[in-house]
Amino acid sequence: MIITAAPAADSTPTGVLAFLAVLGIAAIWYGGRWAFDIRGAIGATLARRRAALDVKAQQTGNLGLTQTDGIGPLFFRCFGIIITTGGLILLALSAILATT
Repeated sequence: MIITAAPAADSTPTGVLAFLAVLGIAAIWYGGRWAFDIRGAIGATLARRRAALDVKAQQTGNLGLTQTDGIGPLFFRCFGIIITTGGLILLALSAILATT
């Protein structure tokens, strides 16, 4: 005879809700840095990108890589808004599922 555990009558997935809430808060924080350019986040990201392109250009010998400038601050602002909005949706979803 195989004995199995009976399912709980009313189970709430607290681990999943906590994960969604933490992921939402992290997305709001990270996206908000770029969306509102907190403490020069966009400038620092562009500087890191430029430095990485310079190193890659020196390693490959292709100095044309340093001439490319396709991503500007507007890209990071728009991407930050998208990430922040997604984080707000995740946080709201977690709150709605926790109350029902």
